[in-house]
Amino acid sequence: MFINDLNCCHEYSDYEEYEQQIRQILYAGQDNEIHLYHEESTDDPCTLSILVKGRQAVVNYFSEDNEEIFASIGDLGREDDFRWQIGGNDYSVAGYQILSIEKALQCASAFFHTQEKPSCIEWEEL
Repeated sequence: MFINDLNCCHEYSDYEEYEQQIRQILYAGQDNEIHLYHEESTDDPCTLSILVKGRQAVVNYFSEDNEEIFASIGDLGREDDFRWQIGGNDYSVAGYQILSIEKALQCASAFFHTQEKPSCIEWEEL
């Protein structure tokens, strides 16, 4: 599994190393954009994308070749919309999509094992 964030891109075949790296990135308290994917023969593999802003996150799931795209439905009860600037990119974030870092970690952990849309949170199709 590849972890590609604003700082580097590394491949992890061992779950413990992967989980430790994801945990370190998510709990660093720094804004980040993380893409998790398994190298496949396709140009657009299934990808889990996590935008991190402080102690909050938004998770998106992209199926292979981007045929289906889903956004997280958050667990923080936020209703207002936000503009997050992360790594020089500007993102419009709906408040109801914002998750806790803990939920984002659960998604990243589940994705390692299946490369499917994690079932530990609710999703909306985009």
